[in-house]
Amino acid sequence: MTRILRSIIAGAAVASLAGVAAAGQTGRQAPPRLPDGQPDIRGHWISDAAGGAHSVEDGRDPDADVIQGRVDEKNPILIVEPADGRIPYQPAAAARRQQLLRDIFTPTRREHVDPHIRALLDGVPRNNYVPGEMQILQVPGAVVILYESNHSYRFIPLDGRPHPSAQVKLWMGDSRGRWEGNTLVVDVTNFNEETWIDSHGSFHSDALHVVERWTPAGADRIDYSVTLEDPKVFTRPWKMSMPLYRRQEKDVELLEYDCSAYLLKQEWEKPDSPLFRQP
Repeated sequence: MTRILRSIIAGAAVASLAGVAAAGQTGRQAPPRLPDGQPDIRGHWISDAAGGAHSVEDGRDPDADVIQGRVDEKNPILIVEPADGRIPYQPAAAARRQQLLRDIFTPTRREHVDPHIRALLDGVPRNNYVPGEMQILQVPGAVVILYESNHSYRFIPLDGRPHPSAQVKLWMGDSRGRWEGNTLVVDVTNFNEETWIDSHGSFHSDALHVVERWTPAGADRIDYSVTLEDPKVFTRPWKMSMPLYRRQEKDVELLEYDCSAYLLKQEWEKPDSPLFRQP
């Protein structure tokens, strides 16, 4: 009996050490859970990869870094696949993007101005890395995300309902979620083609398909990854990832967001502005 007991204790110790080793390999701790057993990801979260809003390929604007005294600060790049860190545009789409980059500096039409600057909705995944925080709520059968930027929000059903008809086109797309272990997997379709992925004119078409993976890595971090595919403009699916961190301030809350749309204000004051001569 003593020999059996020793074997059980030894086996339990080995299993425990294996579990610790596995946790060490992933850097993740078991997340807290709700009464229904789902991982608890409620709270206020913020990304440290806001430079992706400028460029998911290159990070923050280096000129702005000099002005703001941010030289030599970490500047995480979001793209992890493909290995060269570039968006895999088809040749015609790459040419259009280069034209958009030129038009940004000499705009003659509204579409030459970044939709974010025009205070329009940022879309998915950009809303997750523009400056500002997000609040995640969990209600029976759904996850809700409230964003500080432009007062946008997402309602993500978890009940397996299908996406709406392909004729429905939305700024934030249509989200459907499910739990795979500790990971919230969100499938997003039904986009319009009005949003950009960053301020470098990184456009997409209405065929964009996004799959997000939100994996809690303990109580105060979420590992976020996203795969994007669009057969109209990309040559292959590609992937970005970044961590989200819980806001630690006491009684933190989302504040009212005021986008001044400074460029449009400047243009409004120009009586001959081409942006306001269009019907």
